Amino acid sequence: MRILDAVRTVSEYLEKAGVDDHLADAEILTYHAASIDRMTAFIDNPEIDNRVYAKIIRMAKRRAGGEPVQYIAGSVEFLGLTIHVGKGVLIPRPETEILVEEAIKTVAAQRIYQPASLPSDILDLCTGSGCIALALAKEFPDAGVIGTDVSPEALRYARRNRAANSIRNVTFRNGSLFGPVKRGETFDLITANPPYIVSREIQDLQREVKDWEPVTALDGGDDGLDFYRQILGAARAYLKPAGALVMELGYGQAGAVSEIAGAEGFSEIQIVNDFAGIGRIIRVTPGFPSPK
Repeated sequence: MRILDAVRTVSEYLEKAGVDDHLADAEILTYHAASIDRMTAFIDNPEIDNRVYAKIIRMAKRRAGGEPVQYIAGSVEFLGLTIHVGKGVLIPRPETEILVEEAIKTVAAQRIYQPASLPSDILDLCTGSGCIALALAKEFPDAGVIGTDVSPEALRYARRNRAANSIRNVTFRNGSLFGPVKRGETFDLITANPPYIVSREIQDLQREVKDWEPVTALDGGDDGLDFYRQILGAARAYLKPAGALVMELGYGQAGAVSEIAGAEGFSEIQIVNDFAGIGRIIRVTPGFPSPK
């Protein structure tokens, strides 16, 4: 069998199993199992042996059962990094890349306005797979980056991803939010992609999410805002005078989180929309100019 025939077979199988992105998932699984890239598959359409085909079928059955394709393949690309994932760690989303882009703009602006502050100190809360912390550490190799997470399993993936991407300026610490931060440590930038799903709505999520991804990384409490309250309530004590806090938001949460930030004394609050026009990122500062 040729590889494109295998893609077609798997796509049809996944479609019958009710998988929405059946063709894209079929390509990911087939090319991963055959250790071949998409371009080579289309140009050469090579033959695959029975061993590889059997592996493809095993992976397709897992996907048909609801397991996320990223867990089956074992990794996902995130801003040029290879991020290993599996059950017990949240899968990085495209929206989180927007968070990193805004965080990069923030640090770049700080370095223009406050050049004496180099190098930067960065803290990533709810770090999970470490994708945000690692992307920022790669962008700013002179920065010191710390990632914290309450889940030891997630931190195992974060440390694996640090090694896999040969990034050395990141330290991962186990604990909830600011708990692992040492007395006196303050930061130029704090980032967070906290749990923000309303508790009662988790059961309505796609099966790939509710049945596989860790609930602790999803559940934001009765109104989805529990972690924003905790982070915004404590962040000022950990920010340098010209520091900034950048967080990802759930759908429709921009107004409520902005109100929480204002009540906590943050004088500059900016919402950044995603490509669908949804308020997806909030940047708050004690008064430092927002990057343009």
